[in-house]
Amino acid sequence: MVKVLVLGATGFIGFSVAQALARSGHETFGLYRKVEKTKELAKNEIFPILGDADDVSTWISTAEKVEVIIDATSPFNDGEKHTKIILDAVFEIGKKRFENNEPKLTFIYTSGIWVYDGSSYNVKYESTSLKTDKKLMTWRPSIEKAIVESKFINGIVIRPGGVYGKSGSLTALWFEGAIKGELFGIGTKDVRWCLVHVDDLADSYLRAVERAELISGQIFNIINNQSDSIGDILEAVARITEYKGEIKYKSPTNEYEEAMASSGIFSNKKAQTILGWNQRQLGFIDGINIWWNSYKAYTQ
Repeated sequence: MVKVLVLGATGFIGFSVAQALARSGHETFGLYRKVEKTKELAKNEIFPILGDADDVSTWISTAEKVEVIIDATSPFNDGEKHTKIILDAVFEIGKKRFENNEPKLTFIYTSGIWVYDGSSYNVKYESTSLKTDKKLMTWRPSIEKAIVESKFINGIVIRPGGVYGKSGSLTALWFEGAIKGELFGIGTKDVRWCLVHVDDLADSYLRAVERAELISGQIFNIINNQSDSIGDILEAVARITEYKGEIKYKSPTNEYEEAMASSGIFSNKKAQTILGWNQRQLGFIDGINIWWNSYKAYTQ
């Protein structure tokens, strides 16, 4: 058992990660911002730490007593500034432990597959040279590099695909669109996405925590075994929601939509080999009746 602090513990990714850690017997602390979430964390055997990742004073005392810190905040707005605030604190703790000959602090950072360029049909691996072509992500490669190359911490980077399941995350936009009578995708029907269920993603963090000293300095793509076209995805959404209107495709109008309109095919073999991780949940299309049912329970 190790002590773990999850930053962003009530977020879509962070909550599932914190639950997975707690279920596996790890003493789990969760940083959260909204006081009404206190009981939800405590009921799941996660120690609630009320605060803000941008305000280090609200979580530094907990960070100093844990073996692992996981950043599951993954913001898009002011992401670089936000992440550097966290990293400065993490590196300071790590440096102190290093200088005192104490066990290294493990830091697991949530990045994403959008750091790759959008070339459609070339399979990308963790070793693929990054040529980030998305303005939203240009700052992230240098952050990843600093984490995995630091001598003061066991730095690990997780690159999730598009995340689905439960309340839906990005995929909720499609269900919401169908309900409102305007189901649409960004880009064209041929855009390909690599997705991953949030519980499968959480399992990768658990495995990284339990192998931290052995995998320090490593980056992992965490995605399903296959990619899906947006056209196929939206047809499945239309079928399960009984949407009868036209499926439309729109050109991107901002940096976020530009990223959504990019294609990518990625390999998860490294995670399978080193972490022993495998996709367990059905893909988004194959299990869409499950994800639709869950989405309705969260929103209706």
